[in-house]
This record gives sequence, structure tokens and C-alpha cells, in this order.
Amino acid sequence: MRLVLIAVVTAAVLLDACSRRETQSSAAADPPPVSASILTVDAVSLPLTIPVTGTLVSNTRVDVKAEVIGHISRFDKEEGDPVAAGEPVAWVDDENFRLAVRQAESAVQLAAAGLERARLLAAHSRSELERAENLVRSGGITDKDLKAAQLADHDSTAQVALAQAQLEQADAALAVARKHVRDTVIYAPVPGEIQHKMVNKGSYVEAPTLVFSIVDNRRLELESPVPSADLAPIRAGQRVAFQVNSYLGTTFEGRVIDINPAVDEQTRAAKVRIQVSNAGVRLKAGMFAQGRILTGVTANAIVIPAAAVYRDDRSAKSSYVFVIQEGKACRRVVRIGHERDSALEIVEGLSPGEQLIAEQNIEIAEGVRVQPRK
Repeated sequence: MRLVLIAVVTAAVLLDACSRRETQSSAAADPPPVSASILTVDAVSLPLTIPVTGTLVSNTRVDVKAEVIGHISRFDKEEGDPVAAGEPVAWVDDENFRLAVRQAESAVQLAAAGLERARLLAAHSRSELERAENLVRSGGITDKDLKAAQLADHDSTAQVALAQAQLEQADAALAVARKHVRDTVIYAPVPGEIQHKMVNKGSYVEAPTLVFSIVDNRRLELESPVPSADLAPIRAGQRVAFQVNSYLGTTFEGRVIDINPAVDEQTRAAKVRIQVSNAGVRLKAGMFAQGRILTGVTANAIVIPAAAVYRDDRSAKSSYVFVIQEGKACRRVVRIGHERDSALEIVEGLSPGEQLIAEQNIEIAEGVRVQPRK
């Protein structure tokens, strides 16, 4: 009886040990699922864009130079101050030029008096010639006296012409002197802001000394080199959205004006000019901008995070992702279309509604069980 009891106990112990080994073996053969970020593939509208970078430039920038010699007697504007077209900005000392005007006015008066005298002499010579012609017919004077009268008439006529020319010369000299006086006031030829102030009050200037420069930030352009491979879809009038470091998070807009007709032989890029909307005048010439030209929209595009795509080379168009099928990871080869920031367009290999593993994980492989991360 005791032998039977011992045999039963021994069998129970052996059976329990076998059951435990089978449980452990089953647990080792079926590891727990890997937690991962999973998203549902969806079709969306994908804007087609081309990146642009460049410097904002003003299409109204003018360097203003002095036209007369002298010292700056007044220059109240400072850099950054606004100016209107035709507004006086700086003044050159005009004392010498006003004295020159008075001198030129006197010369005009002198020439006018000389012309009047020449005309009187001419009238007298003409009357003397007429009298000589009457006397020579009656024999009162000789032919020699007639010729002398004719010569005096011709000379007086020439003196009138000479005096007339001297008066015109004096008038021109007066006009130049008056212009010099006007040129002592240096005006702003265009509206804008003082970008650079090259001289100050008391500085000596002469033509063509650079006095100041004006820039109009209300009319800015973004000039960006675009690779020749990306030029085909770009058209004048397309919308451009861009940002500058001075206003992080703020998007500014513009429109494509034109594309340079020639591609640079060294960079293989062509310059694209973009008209910038700057109504608030927050943007300044010289700022560096980064943005994109909107060239079109693809409807029903498959767009997924770039982190979900496995590829050895970023230039490779053929790569793979993992999708979930029956709770397990399934490798799927995909073909990449457009790329934008951290998103990729998938043109082949995925369909709307599929469950995509949206991240890369070394634990994920073909057939591995996957569960959504909580």
C-alpha cells in the first residue's frame, strides 16, 4: 500500500514538472507584442511646391550725389528716417553761388546795354547809307564815299549780331549760376527711407560725392536661384509663401514675377524673381527668406511621415514600410513621390485605410506582433 502511494505522488510531481516546461516553452516561442505608433493611411490633398531661398531686395534703391562744390550747411535726416519724393534732405552752403548769380545778372544787363547801343549805331549807319545813295546819284559824293557808307552799315549790322550773341551767352551763364543755387539743395528723388548717410553737417562735398542713399521697402522682391530641374512647373503669377528669421512663425506672401531666361552655367540654376507683399513695411531689404512656390495640388495623395519609411539613401525613390496585417508587421515596398519637410508622398505601395507603423524600431521585423502604443 505504501509503495502504491509513493508511486502516485512521484507521478504527480513528474506531471507537474512537465506542465511547467510546456508553459515556459510556449511563452518563449510567443514573445509579447512590440508597442509602436500606428496610424491609418488616408488620402489628402497635397500642395505641390518648390523650395526657394534668397535675399529680399528693393527694386527702388537710389544713391544721391552732390552736384556742386561746398560744405554741407544742413543735414537733419538720420538713417531710417522716411522721405517723400521731392523732399529737400541736405543743403550745401550757397553764398558763393548767390554771388555768382548777382555777377551773372550784371553781365546780362551789360550785354543788354551793348545790344541796345549796337542797334542805335546800326540805325544811324543805315540812314547814312541811304543819304549817301541819294547824294551819289546827284553827284554830291564820290563812289569811294558810298562804299565807306556801305561798309559802315555792314559793320553796324555785324555789331548788332555780336551784341545779341553776347546777351544770349550772358543769359546762359545766368541760368547756370541759378541752377548751381538750386543744386545746393539736395532733394530725395524717390520716396522711401534713408538707408545710408555718408556725410554730416560741415562735410566738404563736390560732384559726384555720395551724400546718402534711399531704399523703398514698400516694394521688395525675393530673388532666388532655382535648379534647372525644378523650373518646368514654375509660372508667373504663382503664389509664394515664405518666412524670415526676424519674424519666426509669421508667413509672408508674394507672387512670381518672372524667370531669368538663362541658366547659370556654373550653378545650373536660374534666378526667379518674386514680388513681395509688404503693406505693413515689416520686411526690410537684405533680409534672408526661405519659402516655397505653390505650383499645383495633387488630390487624393497618400502622405505619410518620413520617419515611417526605411531607405538607405535619401535620394532613393524605392523604399519600404511596415503595415499591420492580422496584428503582425508586414513589410511593404513603396515608391516615393514628392517630399516636403518631414512628410513623403507615396505614389505606389499603400492604400487608404491600411494601418501603418509610423516610426522605425529595431524590434520590428516581418511577422512580429505589434500593438498600438498607449
